[in-house]
This record gives sequence, structure tokens and C-alpha cells, in this order.
Amino acid sequence: MNQRGREIVVDGYNLLHALYHPAPSTPLEPFRRKLEQRLLHFQTVHRRTLTLVYDGDGRHGDSSTHSPLHTVFTSRRKSADRWIVDYVKSLNPRVKMVTIVSSDEEIRRYASAFGAECIKSETFASMLTPRSGRKGDGGEREDNRKKFSSDELTGDEVERWKLLFKRKQDG
Repeated sequence: MNQRGREIVVDGYNLLHALYHPAPSTPLEPFRRKLEQRLLHFQTVHRRTLTLVYDGDGRHGDSSTHSPLHTVFTSRRKSADRWIVDYVKSLNPRVKMVTIVSSDEEIRRYASAFGAECIKSETFASMLTPRSGRKGDGGEREDNRKKFSSDELTGDEVERWKLLFKRKQDG
């Protein structure tokens, strides 16, 4: 784990479904490649160690790649959820330097109880989705008008700001 910054551990298929919403019979390989490209970009821009965990086909044991994006395919006998929980348990005091990305309530409850930060996949997905620079009235960017409005922030926006502030503190 990168000692200087937070490590982000991603529940792979959970985030994939939050981003792309594939139909049940659709092959997932093209979506995995797109997700991995987005995460590589995020990892480069934010200089964070990122581990992507898929319910695997590591066949009889976990298989993983380490460069440049650490990707884990769990064994058939172990789910990505179980891998993430076991990983959180193994970190002991370093768990406070980990952010878990999953919408699975059980994983988030468990990881939070051990001291990890947790973000829902939908919130993290919005951080990976490029904002549009559409022009509004008077040439003002649409997202600037939203930024300076008096509307309350959504839960996703609050989570994004919290993550940004946390990164700045760790930085």
C-alpha cells in the first residue's frame, strides 16, 4: 500500500453495474476494460493506489495483476465481498488509510466498524464520470451555475466533497 496516500479498494462488479448498467445476458468483458481504463486514469490523476476486486475466475486461488492497476480475480470459492472483508481485517492500524468503494451494505458496515472510510459505488461512479462543459445562458458553464446556486447539495455531492477534503488532508 502507498504509505503517503489513501488506498482505494473497489468492489469491481458493483462499480461496473453502477456505471454501465449492463443487461443480465450481456458479456461483461468490454465493460471491465472500460472500467479499468477509467480507474487507471483516476489513479494517475489522483496519485492513489487502487485495488480492483472482481468475483473471479482465479480458478482455485486468487489471481492478481500489479501493474499499473492492481486487479484481483478471486477464486471460485471466495467472493469479492469476502476478499475485501478479509483484506480490511488484515490491515490492523493501517485500515484508516483505506477507502472501500462498494454499495454492498454489509461490506460497508464491516469496513466502517474496523475504521475504513466507505463510499457507495454510485458516488464513486459520479467521480469517474466526466462533467460536461455545456454552455448555459450568457456563455456561463452549466456546472458553474450549479456551483454558485443556493440549492442544497445532494448526498452524492456531499460524499464527493468529503473525499476531496480528506485527500487534501492526507496529501
